[in-house]
Amino acid sequence: MLTADFFARDAVTVAQELLGCTLWHGDAGGIIVETEAYTDDPASHAVLRGPRGQLMRETYGRLYVYLIYGMYYCLNFTTDTRGPGAVLIRAIAPTHGIESMQARTPRPMPVHELARGPGRLCRALGIGREHNGEQIGRRVCLQPRATVPPIASSPRIGITQGRDLLWRFFIPNEPSVSRFR
Repeated sequence: MLTADFFARDAVTVAQELLGCTLWHGDAGGIIVETEAYTDDPASHAVLRGPRGQLMRETYGRLYVYLIYGMYYCLNFTTDTRGPGAVLIRAIAPTHGIESMQARTPRPMPVHELARGPGRLCRALGIGREHNGEQIGRRVCLQPRATVPPIASSPRIGITQGRDLLWRFFIPNEPSVSRFR
């Protein structure tokens, strides 16, 4: 399993190297196929004062889980010993616990859509606010990748600032990757 030391590096490097790793929570898991990196750039929570960006500024190797739009949780892993950083896990290709994932969805959907996008990913894996701040490996685990997949990049999704940074990384032609808008 990956340990906190893996996350001591900069967020952009970690975001790329997480592609192809297996993410687990309980009996459910899948291959990470899409990530986004955040540092001290204008789109990052690290620039916010107060507790929201505190984990990004002060830790590495921890889960940073937050609520967006008042209804969806997003899973991030904090990174970097030299400054703020986190990697948003945008999508996995489900491989294990598919019945459990389906049971958590409000309607039946194809397997490749179960964890496509950060909100669906957290719902499918049963990850919520109660996981915020946990050390990686306690309940949410990461298995190293067996091979290095092809990697493509693009602007991050759903932000208004920092759009010039190509810090969204994904495995090309993977059906579980979010549709780019």
